This record gives sequence, C-alpha cells and structure tokens, in this order.
Amino acid sequence: MSQSDGPARQRSGFGTETRILALAGGSLLLIWAIALAVLRSTAVLWVGVGLAVAYVVFVALLHLLVFTRIRRHLREARSRLGDDAAALCDGSDSIDALLSVLQTVLHGGRDGADLTLENDLLRLQADNRQLVEVASIGRDLNAALPYRETIEHSLTRIKAFLRADFVALLTRQPDGGFRLDGSLGVRSRSLNADDCRAHDDCPLQRAVSGECLTRTTGHRCGLFPHTMTHQLALPLPVPNLGQMVLLATSTTGTHLDATSDEALETLSGDVVNALATARKYDSIRRQVVTDHLTRLYNRRHFVGRAQEEVERSLHEQAPMSIVMVDIDHFKRFNDTYGHATGDRVLQAVAAQLQDAVRTTDVCARYGGEEFTLLLPNTPGDNAVFMAERVRRTLANTRYTGLGLSADAAITISCGVATCPRDATAVDDLLELADQALYQAKADGRDCVRQFEPAEHI
Repeated sequence: MSQSDGPARQRSGFGTETRILALAGGSLLLIWAIALAVLRSTAVLWVGVGLAVAYVVFVALLHLLVFTRIRRHLREARSRLGDDAAALCDGSDSIDALLSVLQTVLHGGRDGADLTLENDLLRLQADNRQLVEVASIGRDLNAALPYRETIEHSLTRIKAFLRADFVALLTRQPDGGFRLDGSLGVRSRSLNADDCRAHDDCPLQRAVSGECLTRTTGHRCGLFPHTMTHQLALPLPVPNLGQMVLLATSTTGTHLDATSDEALETLSGDVVNALATARKYDSIRRQVVTDHLTRLYNRRHFVGRAQEEVERSLHEQAPMSIVMVDIDHFKRFNDTYGHATGDRVLQAVAAQLQDAVRTTDVCARYGGEEFTLLLPNTPGDNAVFMAERVRRTLANTRYTGLGLSADAAITISCGVATCPRDATAVDDLLELADQALYQAKADGRDCVRQFEPAEHI
C-alpha cells in the first residue's frame, strides 16, 4: 500500500478510540431502551438525562486519563524513533500508533538482546581459549629446568601467546632501576634498562609500584624501538628473587588489548611459580656440585665440564687449558695455626682464584689443598700468564686477618696442560697438568710450569 492510501484508510476505517466510544454509547442506549419499556415516561426522561451525563463524564475521564497520556507517550516515541515512528503512526489513531511503536520497540529490543548475548558468548569463548592456552603454558613451564633456560623458555612461550614483537624479563634493583634478565624479539640497539629509572610514566615503574597489570601506549624507552607504541607490563613477585616484571610491546595493540586481565593474571602466577622452582633447582644443583667449604665447584662437576670442553675444543679446533694448583706447605698452616686457620687459608686461595677467572671458566676444589682451573679458548701461554698473576698476588699479600703471623705468606705452585697440544682426553690432560705441577714443586715451589713433552716419562 502506498503512502497516499493512509488517509483513505483513516477515513474509511474505525480506530480503536472511536470503537471504544461507540461501544460505550451503544451500551448506554441499550440501557435507556430497556428503561423506556419498563418505566413511566417521567422516569425514562430522567434515566436518559442521567445516562447522557454519565456518557459525557466517561468520555471526559477517558480522554483525560487515557488518551492524553497515550498521545504524550506517542509524541515521545516519535521524537526518539524519528522517521520510523512517523511511518508507523501515519494513518492510525493514538492507541493503534502506540501499539505499533511498542511492537517495533519490543522487536528491536529482542534483536538487540540477541546481539548482546551473541557478543557476550564470543567474548567468553575467546577468554576460555586464552585460559586454556595459559594452562598449557603453565604445564610446560612447570618442568624442572635451570633458571636461565626457564627464562628463555618462558619468554618464547609468552611472546607467541601475546603475539608481541618484543618481550623482556627484568628485576627491580635497590636503586630504583631495573636489571635485564632476558629478552626476545625486535629490541632497540642500546637495550638500556637504565632509562626506566628516569621516567615516572614508565610502565615497569607503574606496574611494580602499583603491583598491578599496566597497559600503556606511546611510551618510549631504551629497551625497545619507538615503533613499539603499545606496551604491557605484568608484575612478577618471585619469592627470594625480588620484584620482577614482564614487559611486552607491539607495533599494534590488537592482540595485547584482546588478552583478558584474567588470562594475564593466571599467566603471572604460572611464570612466578616456574621461576621460583627453577631457582630452587639451581640452588639444589649448586649444592650437589659445590664444595661446602670454599664454595667452588667440586671435582665431579669439574671432570664433567672438562669432558664437555674437550669435545668442544676438538670440534671447533680451539685451545683449552687446565691448570692444577697446590698450596705450598699447607700442612704447616694446620700444624702451626690449627685446622680452623687452615680452612680460612683454603677459602682465601679459593676466593683469589675465583676472582681471577672469567665467567666462562670453571674453578674447582680438586681435593685437599689442590685446585683446578678449566680455561676454554685459552692457549697454554695465556694460562701460564693468568696462573702467574694469581701466584704473585697471593705471595705479595699478608693475610694477618686469617690468624697468620705478619711474616707468613701463602704461596702456590701451578702446572698447566693444553688440549689439543698436549693431550685430547680429560684424564690425560689432568695427568700431564699434575706432572707439570710436580715439576714446579721440584723447582722450589712458588712458581708456574707448563707441561713440556720432554718431561713426559
């Protein structure tokens, strides 16, 4: 039906309001007709007047209490719904128009409710998928691994989960700065965590101070390129390790923003447990391979590492040296000053040796007053130079604080053997380094000797 048909329909039809008034009027006429048949003419006249007054009062009340309110609500519906309400109300009386509007609103509300429920369902499904993936990450990280490997593995899984361009794990320092423990992804050239100390808006500072998940945009830092405009910082309070924080950055915030807080909080707990477990693992492992008195590695660990380094030396054709160290006349310290002082002498020599080696080297107590040094990528001459430097330092230092007399000195004798020049097996290298050590003893002690083939018996 076209729009021009609307007025014709209004003129030819009867609206709800008209039908109500006609029904009321017809009912009163019926009552008056019955009264006309059974009553006298005078009484009938008064009944008719009463019915007419009642009809007028009914129409007035109906208009005031019903139709006026309906028209007011209809005007509000027109103002809110606009053209849609006008089209529905065109050609209809007030009640019909209001019913049409109500039908439209209810139908639209049902569609809106369905859309809301659908969106909520999709969101819950996405959150559930995230929690399932986080649970998988948690199970994976719970494996007992060394601390460094746990950090690397955690960063790999977290980067893939968040689809981040850069992730890092940092530890809060006493001075307010951060120490970088590990990173993965597109990092800045400087990779400088000191910038975090100078910026109050740093997401790391905010996450640690507020102990809450922090999301930021537009922050610039020396840890990641300026193109990483979206950042996420997750605090990790690891027992016995201090306040740590996980940083994730991305060029777009699509995936970082889509990750729910609940999933991130669950991930935080899993990472904290994994790091704490890994640190305990390292502590127990360290106790197993460490000499309790000197805190150096023990002989068993040294031999195992020496085997690994010999294989690597042969594979990469790189020299690797072993140094045997013995404290001269150590029995005199025990006999003269007592075993407690002798233990302190062992600790002093161990500390000096540990300070002299690199992080890639291995320093161990081989047994009694003997120590061994494992020096990867070190030719024999370099090993002799390093041992000589330690020997001079010990000989020129007076350890009166250990309970020794002012004229007492701690001296050492050292023997050096090198792979592959002297031997290609761990046992042979130890034997040759020991022979060089005995040569140093024979030469008057307090010296360093390198194994020479002519000395081999």
